[in-house]
Amino acid sequence: MNSDNSITINWDAVDNAESYLIHYSDANMADPHDAKYMGYSEATSWTLATVDLPTLVTGDKIYFYVQAYNVKVDDKTEPTPVGKARYLHDGPFTGSAWSTPVTLTAK
Repeated sequence: MNSDNSITINWDAVDNAESYLIHYSDANMADPHDAKYMGYSEATSWTLATVDLPTLVTGDKIYFYVQAYNVKVDDKTEPTPVGKARYLHDGPFTGSAWSTPVTLTAK
């Protein structure tokens, strides 16, 4: 967790990936099908802003999954990161399999 209570995750680059879709859920929901929130990155890191962080108490776990895509979403198509994530998710694009989860525990 960052000093402002945001969370940054990092991962290894995937060959030919142009962007990454990050999936996450509310606290303690380990089933990937519950990962209803999304983020977008064109780098191998992503920060979940404090304002978007699900409610967590000490000991709660939050699970993140990363999916690689070989396409970028430009600002004219979708200007916001959440819009870009939704565009990839709902569009005619095929991403990689989801990564194994990155699990963080609230302190």
